Amino acid sequence: MITIKDVAKKAGVSITTVSRVINGSPKVSKKTKEKVVKAMKELGFSPRPWAKYLALPRVKFSAGVVITERIKRFMKEGAFYHSVFEGVSEVASTSGVEVKVLMDGEEEKSFDGYLLFGADFGPNDVKRFMNMGKPIVLVDNYIPGLNVDVVISDGYGGAFNAVQTLINYGYRKIVHIHSPLSTYSFRDRFNGYVDAMEKNHLMPKLYEFDDIAENMSYVIDLMLNSYGVPEAIFTSNDFAAKRAIKELRKRRIKVPEDVAIMGFDDSEDAKEMNFSSVRVFKKEMGSFSMRRLITLMMGQDVHPAKISLFTELIIRGSIKKLRGRGEIL
Repeated sequence: MITIKDVAKKAGVSITTVSRVINGSPKVSKKTKEKVVKAMKELGFSPRPWAKYLALPRVKFSAGVVITERIKRFMKEGAFYHSVFEGVSEVASTSGVEVKVLMDGEEEKSFDGYLLFGADFGPNDVKRFMNMGKPIVLVDNYIPGLNVDVVISDGYGGAFNAVQTLINYGYRKIVHIHSPLSTYSFRDRFNGYVDAMEKNHLMPKLYEFDDIAENMSYVIDLMLNSYGVPEAIFTSNDFAAKRAIKELRKRRIKVPEDVAIMGFDDSEDAKEMNFSSVRVFKKEMGSFSMRRLITLMMGQDVHPAKISLFTELIIRGSIKKLRGRGEIL
């Protein structure tokens, strides 16, 4: 049986280019289109819907999952990007797509499309991949002003809901310990926190934690010396929440008796340490990303899209309802 891959080989173009010709994409030059049409006629190839292409055993796209050294730390089992990759792998295996994880900077041009994991990829990095002329999807990253496909979580809504819930439980002095705001997801959560506080006529209080410098001890001391013990702490990820809890315990400050803790991501740490968190649907993020990349590799729906997955608040033993304080909105 003749497949799209056979047509691409005969015409001397990529599978993506053949798909674009089949689907009438304006991105293909007239000369290239004529080469592809000629190859299809000579091979007796009859186009089928793209979903049927993927069902054919001989049709295989290849996708590179590109990570950085920092993201590599979060690829171990149970970690954030390992869960994302599980979603990628499941969709790829049922769709005939070969997937390989590679470090940024490795040989990259042989793949039909790319998933770029995490926010370490800046505008110049993304443009480098865009210049290859291959489909790409940013995963857990968004760069304002750069029109490229992305799949992210709703950090703003998740943070806003988490802080509003703390307020509804009776907390007023709520501190936000955030990671560097150069990362879009942390900035999105930061904005959600600030807006929830201001909506309820409360004063935001902010401290920055650097997970690379591991300065949580300094952050906690700075907070205690400049602000005192807050009623609640909302962190921009679970790693920060875990570190904050450990530093508070060293100073004999109990959770939730003295201070409530709310994290973000709903990692294994949150479950093991029983603290509340905002659940990011990591596996689904990977599934959406892979499906979107397949669509792009087939030349379908090529206009860039920003896909944002809603989050879910998970309440555990690190917060409690304060007596004598009703909800305020």
